[in-house]
Amino acid sequence: MIPLVSKITIYPLKSFDGADLEYSDVLPSGALEHDRELALVDTDGKYFNAKNYPEVHLYESQFHNNWYSSVISKPADGAMEFFDLRSDHDRLLTWMQQFHPELDTLQHNPMTGIPDDLEANGPTIISDATLEMVASWFGDMTVREIRQRLRPNIEVTGVPPFWEDQLWASQKPFSIGNVRLLGTNSCQRCVVPTRCSQTGEITPRFADIVARQRQACLPDWSDPAHFNHYYRLSTNTKLTDDCDGGNISLGDEVILSMD
Repeated sequence: MIPLVSKITIYPLKSFDGADLEYSDVLPSGALEHDRELALVDTDGKYFNAKNYPEVHLYESQFHNNWYSSVISKPADGAMEFFDLRSDHDRLLTWMQQFHPELDTLQHNPMTGIPDDLEANGPTIISDATLEMVASWFGDMTVREIRQRLRPNIEVTGVPPFWEDQLWASQKPFSIGNVRLLGTNSCQRCVVPTRCSQTGEITPRFADIVARQRQACLPDWSDPAHFNHYYRLSTNTKLTDDCDGGNISLGDEVILSMD
């Protein structure tokens, strides 16, 4: 069993669709470069994200050859526009304000990104076997749909479901490429994954089903004492104290410390 990185995804504009990469630099802050680098904020200081605004699900983003050449569309209104996310900040804000006048600013943080978890702002990691298993709990739901609901940064192949729990359960560092990371916890999920990624429609009892099945499928390496509830999927991470960044590529092995 050799755990290998099979997918790397960053989300340059917070809560919008992601860009798949062959490799990514890891910043000294622990964030993947350009991940959640931009975020729309309303006049009350709230992020325009799917937690606060379910209508975010109605937008689609596509990327062409790089992280910044983005086409953002709102199919329900027949609206589509190209943006260079390096430079079109004012134009992007103005375009979004035609649908949401309450939007006030576009925040930009290229050094740390704008994560939800400020203590563990490294990449979120999940195995492709976990995505497949969770999809199987919901009949005809696809792996792609589960991926879009959970929005992980790194997927790992060659391992069983919930293998990623080992990354925090052992309390030992692990390496990907030349990056050393610590797993902090199994990611606590919010209301966002309960909704269809395309329409925002609620999947009935999604959180309850995940929690019940997660507990029933808990592997031996996952200590129940670390779960205050079981609506948790993927592993949050941060850099070790002796690592100031590096890079991660498709095909890199995830190496667990034996110390």
